[in-house]
Amino acid sequence: MGFVVVVLGMGDDEDYLEIYGEYVSMRDLAVSTTLSAVLGFAGYLLAPWLLRLLGLNPSREVYIVAGLLFAIVGFLATLPFVRVKRVVEGEG
Repeated sequence: MGFVVVVLGMGDDEDYLEIYGEYVSMRDLAVSTTLSAVLGFAGYLLAPWLLRLLGLNPSREVYIVAGLLFAIVGFLATLPFVRVKRVVEGEG
């Protein structure tokens, strides 16, 4: 009876970062972080224009909320593309 460690989905030469026990490709993490940050910043900058277009009075607090909502949309948009690798340990 030996101890077996199986790493699923790590057959390539990419660098991986361990986050909360899961392994994420550095490239995937960089792309998802960049997309979320860009969309969050765009939401913050476009909030005054969007609110005026809807006929609402823009305020500074709403800009921050719009930026947060756009960042969440960016995060949700990257979920299907980020492949998390799992390490399965067991006795075999």
